[in-house]
Amino acid sequence: MQVVKDSNTAHQLFQDNKLDDALVTGTTAQGLQKDKDLKHVYRAGTYYLRLNLQNNKAFQNQKLRQALYLVLNRKQLANKVLSDGSTAGDTYVAPRLAKDPTTNKDFATEMKPSTTYDLKKGQELWNEGLKELNKKKVTLTLVTDDQTISKNVGQFVQSQVETKLKGAEVDVVSVPDKSANDKVSNGNFDMNYTLWLADFADPISDFDVLSETNPQNYGKYASEYYNKQLELAKQNGTDTNKYWENMRNMQKQLNDDMPVVPLYTMTESHLVNSNLKGVMWHSVGETDYTRAYFGK
Repeated sequence: MQVVKDSNTAHQLFQDNKLDDALVTGTTAQGLQKDKDLKHVYRAGTYYLRLNLQNNKAFQNQKLRQALYLVLNRKQLANKVLSDGSTAGDTYVAPRLAKDPTTNKDFATEMKPSTTYDLKKGQELWNEGLKELNKKKVTLTLVTDDQTISKNVGQFVQSQVETKLKGAEVDVVSVPDKSANDKVSNGNFDMNYTLWLADFADPISDFDVLSETNPQNYGKYASEYYNKQLELAKQNGTDTNKYWENMRNMQKQLNDDMPVVPLYTMTESHLVNSNLKGVMWHSVGETDYTRAYFGK
């Protein structure tokens, strides 16, 4: 088996019949969306804006956070900016991660907020939030890495916020990954474009990251109710009804508090040999080639 990390190299090797499953990303993936060998693999990961809720930060204000969620046109981002098979993400937990066994519904789908885009309501909340902060304008720093896609997403968010929200200015800081991580871990940001990909097929894999004691909770989200529901979930693992009630309660709380603003769900673009059979692509975990074979 040969593993190739560079997208352009993978594409070239696939064209040369030296790869049978080539993962392509970024602008390479965008240009191949109509290729007959393209396959989309929907992963249980969410790209989102991590908001800084620390003292003296604008997003300490809940109304400003809610406003941001409501004015971002996620469908436009997925279809026009990314155009790589990605789909709009409305909840922190990604679709296809897990089914709620007590309702037999996809967890993310059943927990989707009733309103995911409402420009008028978003603008009202924004103005109310500024008034509560006694401010007429705010300057927000958005930190991303320096990959082309990340820069494009940053520019999209900047445009959406500055054109839709009065008094809002967004400075996009796109730097190498290590520098971006350093800024975020030191709290030097208002918004951070990032991804969380679940480790296993359970919403708690996502929720644990936002617990008050988790070192990866760089936005410093702190909710006594949320923390309690997480604690109860860990105690209720053998009680299906109680456990999934805890899961729903946590996502509801995130929908209301909005410490993270979902943008889109992770979608991988693969170029696959049409004769390659038996491969198991999963929303969580590694691709399984153990039963793979070549047929016609």
